Amino acid sequence: MIRLPHGIKLRQLQYFLAVADKLHFSKAAEEVFVTQPTLSHQIAELESHVGVPLFDRSGKSVRLTEPGRLFAAHASRALKELESGWTELKELEGLRRGTLAIGASQSFLRKLFPPLVGEFMHRHPQVQLQVEEMTATEIERRLADGSLDLGIAFAPAVLEETEIETILKERLLLVVGPDHPLADRSQVTLQDLNDKPMVFFTPEFTTRKIIARYFENAGARLNLVCETNSIEVMLGVVAQTQTATILPEGTISKNSGLRVLPIVEPELVRVSALLWARHSFRTFAARTFAGMVRQHFLSELPLQV
Repeated sequence: MIRLPHGIKLRQLQYFLAVADKLHFSKAAEEVFVTQPTLSHQIAELESHVGVPLFDRSGKSVRLTEPGRLFAAHASRALKELESGWTELKELEGLRRGTLAIGASQSFLRKLFPPLVGEFMHRHPQVQLQVEEMTATEIERRLADGSLDLGIAFAPAVLEETEIETILKERLLLVVGPDHPLADRSQVTLQDLNDKPMVFFTPEFTTRKIIARYFENAGARLNLVCETNSIEVMLGVVAQTQTATILPEGTISKNSGLRVLPIVEPELVRVSALLWARHSFRTFAARTFAGMVRQHFLSELPLQV
């Protein structure tokens, strides 16, 4: 049995707070599932330990005394701290026997997940991992309904219930061949790219959606003449034609022979993020895996996707 200072027992604090809440001994006894005489005896014993009356029973109603109100505030905080401690202990146990459901967009699954999943499984072999590839929209929906613990995708979020934690920002740069009309420029704007022939990712890629949104907001037309899911094909077409493309900075080799130009007004940025359900509890396993993701982005090169 847990014993507190001066012989105070944990159940006595629970009984005391029940009476302080109900201001009625019979109703409080029902709430904590004991008889009224048992409750009254425990409260009397608690008062003898603290040395002052906690309740005024002189009238028809029960009221907290001034010492009772002071003690109630401290007792409530003490029980909350104990509950937090139990939660942490259960979370630690969860890392030994729990489950962790993660949703991630395709880009992250290909490059990020194989090494991280392997490391996590090595550290926590009893945790059952559930890793699924899905769109950012599906990740948000599944976080909201509680069937996912953590998501990893590109920002921004769509649902208000989704909390975004930025882990990496990458510039999106224009790539053209050496003979392209814009090849000699030091920088370009989206208006410079209005209606210019472009080679782009196929529609399911979030990066394409991010770039298309930039064009739309700038009032520029995105003229797609070729779509592909291969960066190699994309760069090959750009090298041999008068087309252009836009890619994350980390995907472009400096030795490609292509011209790489910054885009300004506005600068185009792709944000990698951890996605959380805003008002849901974050399990210890999810927080542990998220910490590994953060460390990866601090120590490794950006994802080349």
